[in-house]
Amino acid sequence: MLLGTQERCAQLQMHLRDDEIGITGVVSNENEVLDEINRQAPDLILVTDTTPMALRSCHQIYLLRPRSVPVVITNTEDPENIQRIVQSGVHYILSTDIDSFELITELKSIYGNEINRIMTLENSVSASSKSRVLMVFGPKDGVGKTTIAVNLAVKLIQKKNKVCILDYNLQFGNVAAFLGIKTKETIVELLQEQSNPTLDAIRQFLSLHTSGIYCLPAPNNPEDAKTISTVQIERIIATLRVYYDYIIIDAAAGFDDINVSCIDVASQILLVTGTDVPSLMDTKKSLSILKALTDEEKIKLVVGKDHTGQLKDAEISRVMGMPIWNRIPCDDRSACSAANLGSPLMLEYPRSKICRAISIMADGIDGRGTTIENGPQRKFSWGRKGN
Repeated sequence: MLLGTQERCAQLQMHLRDDEIGITGVVSNENEVLDEINRQAPDLILVTDTTPMALRSCHQIYLLRPRSVPVVITNTEDPENIQRIVQSGVHYILSTDIDSFELITELKSIYGNEINRIMTLENSVSASSKSRVLMVFGPKDGVGKTTIAVNLAVKLIQKKNKVCILDYNLQFGNVAAFLGIKTKETIVELLQEQSNPTLDAIRQFLSLHTSGIYCLPAPNNPEDAKTISTVQIERIIATLRVYYDYIIIDAAAGFDDINVSCIDVASQILLVTGTDVPSLMDTKKSLSILKALTDEEKIKLVVGKDHTGQLKDAEISRVMGMPIWNRIPCDDRSACSAANLGSPLMLEYPRSKICRAISIMADGIDGRGTTIENGPQRKFSWGRKGN
């Protein structure tokens, strides 16, 4: 498939006369790209423009149609332009000065590489089918996402799993602080050393907590977050899945490109909400977006910092249009004490209400026990009799 202006696409077609290459269509309107891919299922998409709209289309193709590979044909040599092209998810850039024979040879080579890559990826996914990616996500901060992510990781470790937690709140992540880890090596240093890191390279930059959790901390400098691409984020996750049983992502609030990529690859998304009305309204909006981006069965509604006496399960479920999967009670005293110690609640206060709730959550995730929507977990209604 060709993507670009009619004039440039017509010029390109003249160089693609080969029995093994078929042009499925020409698209000039970027808004029609995904629909055309659905209809034609092209292997390669030759992009003749590098305008913001064209690169946005490349990014959508990368995220939503990974079996169709964009190839940009441009004469740009500007490093900033090349970086923008790469950050849109494009792996292949060819010069407009290339002759017909070289162009066809390069395209056949790219096609062969991508077929092998997809087969290898499918084999890797099959081999690591037990590995699960858990994304702890919410529309706003302050509802206990990091507390859930860190202590869920500890509990899954205690259940004899190999667990890695990724702090993908790239500007203001504090997983390392919750674990009491002080390190100069973060995701930024990893990607500075290897832009496409191997498993061995990634593990050299992981921080090991005494509990057995491996952690990839967020950047120490918030400004460094903009140097990290969605392509790199996904590669790290895919690489770690081969080794770890669980990869837990502590995500930032909102729907930036990084989070959209994580939503796409997550096995399960723990959508954390507060119990106040503004939080519920924000979460309901987020839930609507999530349903458009991924399979609804992957989304689990978790009530964080649940205060006794506030909205009941039925009320929250009615507002959200989804049953509550789990509740995490509010216990600011224990949570603040553990945070100040730089140690997970699960290690400092394992009998706390929060830890008991997260233990039940871990049982549900790890294939044991039940959750609120299944019934038996009602004994943890935390003081709201008859609920």
